[in-house]
Formats: sequence, C-alpha cells, structure tokens
Amino acid sequence: MIIVVVTFKINSEITEAILKDKFLETSPIYKETPGLIRKNYISEPSNNIAGGVYCFDNMANAKSWFDEERIDWITNRYSKPDLKFYENPVTVDNNSDEIIS
Repeated sequence: MIIVVVTFKINSEITEAILKDKFLETSPIYKETPGLIRKNYISEPSNNIAGGVYCFDNMANAKSWFDEERIDWITNRYSKPDLKFYENPVTVDNNSDEIIS
C-alpha cells in the first residue's frame, strides 16, 4: 500500500466549521477514486494548515490521482500542496482486529 500525505496552507479566515463544510462538500468524489482505500482529512487551524492522508492500493493509482489537473484543483481551492509518498508495508487495523502486510 501507499500513503500520500498532502498539506497546504489555508486562509486564516477559514474557521474549523467552514473547513469541515468544504471537506464534506468534496468527500463524495473520493468514493470512486481508483485504488483509494481510505482518505482522512486533516487540519491544524492554529497554523493555517490542512490537507489529507490517503491510502492507495499501489503507487500507480496514487500517482495517477495526483496528476497536474488535481494539483491545480487543490491549488485553486486552497493553495499549492506539498505531497509526500510513502510505502506502507504494515498496517495495524484495530477495527477489524488485523495486522495487514
């Protein structure tokens, strides 16, 4: 699996409530994202940072999702994102009581 951590600066006038509404507005598009296993929205309003943590089935799907058009979309909606891609060799899933490797 692949973990992608995406962060970007947000306007200081965006409250947590506004940010949550913006996240809820976009959340349906991720239900059909090829290879996406899970997405967690993240925020740190005190430092004007938000983003997402994505878990993809493989690197090809992760890279395909974060193409130039997606980066432009994030940039226009918030600001230019910083993306980091990580291999995810082991996952502990307490909901399913599994260790996945």
